Amino acid sequence: MPSSPAALSDATTDSLRLRAIATTAFHDHVLPAIHRDMPEVADRIVVTITSSVAYGTADRHSDLDVFVVFRREQDYRRYATALQKLIDGLNLGTVYGAVCDKGVRFELESLARSDLSRLFHHPEKTDNWHRQTEWLLFWFLESVPIHDPGGIHARLKGRAGRWPAPVLASRHEAARTRVATWTHTAQRELAATGYTYTALRAACYAATAALDLAYLTAGRYGPHPKWRHPHADRLLAEHPRALTALENMNRLARALIDLPDSPRAFGAALAEHQAEQAPPDTAATRPWAEALTAAAHRFADQHGVIWVAHDRSPGTRFLTAARTAAAAGEAVYLAEELGGDLLQRPGRSYDQALRIAAPLRWLAGSAPESQAVTRRRWLYLNFVIWRKLRVVAKARRRGHPFTCRWYQLQVIDHLTEARALLAGGQPPPLHRYTRQALSLLSPPWSDLLTTDAILGRLRDLDGYLMWAWGELEDVQQRLVARQLLPAAAVTDPLATQWDVQYWRYENLFV
Repeated sequence: MPSSPAALSDATTDSLRLRAIATTAFHDHVLPAIHRDMPEVADRIVVTITSSVAYGTADRHSDLDVFVVFRREQDYRRYATALQKLIDGLNLGTVYGAVCDKGVRFELESLARSDLSRLFHHPEKTDNWHRQTEWLLFWFLESVPIHDPGGIHARLKGRAGRWPAPVLASRHEAARTRVATWTHTAQRELAATGYTYTALRAACYAATAALDLAYLTAGRYGPHPKWRHPHADRLLAEHPRALTALENMNRLARALIDLPDSPRAFGAALAEHQAEQAPPDTAATRPWAEALTAAAHRFADQHGVIWVAHDRSPGTRFLTAARTAAAAGEAVYLAEELGGDLLQRPGRSYDQALRIAAPLRWLAGSAPESQAVTRRRWLYLNFVIWRKLRVVAKARRRGHPFTCRWYQLQVIDHLTEARALLAGGQPPPLHRYTRQALSLLSPPWSDLLTTDAILGRLRDLDGYLMWAWGELEDVQQRLVARQLLPAAAVTDPLATQWDVQYWRYENLFV
């Protein structure tokens, strides 16, 4: 798998300009201050330029993110506060504040906080690969190191530069399964409920699963979701089979972007997607119920059964059964889609609480949370809605229409969760978006999720942004009034990012 930053000849002018600025800022200002005041830190860190500047695709809307990453968590805890104070005291904003929207930002992290320490220390453990946040591997390995005396960047690249073959095969089969389960769901919802949020959201899950499948067909790690589709042509260019998979995915993506007036036209796009990406298995597991019962949580109600896998690597028998069951009308989720592998684990830390999706909490019954976890959950939701609304606006400005639509839907998911929590409940799984299950929400929200009102909301992007920012403001006001969110978090959500560690959770269930 190619895993190197964009060559200088391929990088945009903005990328080259911002790389040079970051390198100068570190070596002329930050590193001398470290050698002067905290010399013991210099060899404990790797400093990397990340995101679009590293990928060579930066434009006038890009931020310049430089990460100072400690190899050891105990060093981060010991030195990070003092190091941040040292960097802040350099007043780099006076020199570099105008180079981009937010100036040069040196952000402090550790391998553990970046969800990379398991593979750094134990790449031989298969379970670590199945639990790894994929985009964070891409983020770090494709970054540009500008200070790495301990060889941290090179060492992780050597240990985790590509998927191990068995893990790649397992992930590929899982992505193929998600394409099938969500395509079948979208077709059923379109037929049963019409051109509604449930049909559109299921179709988007099918499209993004197909996008994952394209990257896995190439054996590549996928980047952060906001870059996954815009960068796909470039990152998959050397892999014809992956490009074919991407081309097939793009046809469904186009239907989600265009939202044709006719439900029949949207249904035709789903049917084509099913024929190309999710054809029937030639050796389907029968009976499928036995395989699902052995490897999944079973939740039954008057509407039917929802299956949620126990394990992130459930095996070919289960995945084949899941595809067969979905074709027969069953609702089947893989473990990573809802956090099914964590449901029976003891303890409810903040980390574990956020790795179990709200719909699974609805299915299983909400376990009581500590006040500390609840406080951080609200900080997280406040931050992530604010952040993803900014992605919607930036995706439009950059001409990334599928990313824009995908993030519009994600924002609605998060706002729905916030509204449900404020009402004392949880949002149900998409397969249970009925008026009865959504009765805890006010009529405007339940109407949005159960009628074709969603079409007008999504198509008018200016109106959508005005509405969504207003919805966030209303949620914030209610939270502040109940003393569930500090007013400072409303004024400056960005200041809460280190507390909530959003990068670990924002893309778990998208």
